Amino acid sequence: MPRRELSHPHQVTAWLEEWGRVLKEPGEMTLIGSAALLWHAAQRGLDTPLPENSMDADPITDSEAIAELAWDAIIGSDFEKEHGWHVNLMPNAVLKNFPEGWEVRSHHATYGNLHLVVPAPIDLLAAKAKRSEPRDLAHARWAADLGLVEAGDLE
Repeated sequence: MPRRELSHPHQVTAWLEEWGRVLKEPGEMTLIGSAALLWHAAQRGLDTPLPENSMDADPITDSEAIAELAWDAIIGSDFEKEHGWHVNLMPNAVLKNFPEGWEVRSHHATYGNLHLVVPAPIDLLAAKAKRSEPRDLAHARWAADLGLVEAGDLE
């Protein structure tokens, strides 16, 4: 059974820094889901945990080198044993669920050889809202409480 220990923003930035160090060549990755919301919180200097832990980070990439790292971090991997959560590589098609113009609103960062693209919080939450699961709704309230989005934007 997968562990659910991804809850703090610092966990995401530590992971990205680690991958940026071990990547031997430049690569780009788009991060979505709860881990992306945690990244936004970290960018504001916050380390407030999610109200309900996540079990994974959801990257999307065309980079073979990044994909290899992701495959080494799947459910049951040594990565999961060490970190308490795993990496779930997602297909590019998932980005079709994001609101039009998300690319323009996205944020970018570089960690060593890793170039990171993260959709804006409002776009991340729009994709989660389609599922309307209680956990996703709790994450939306958390994002609003932290000021990542305006509460009125979630209506």
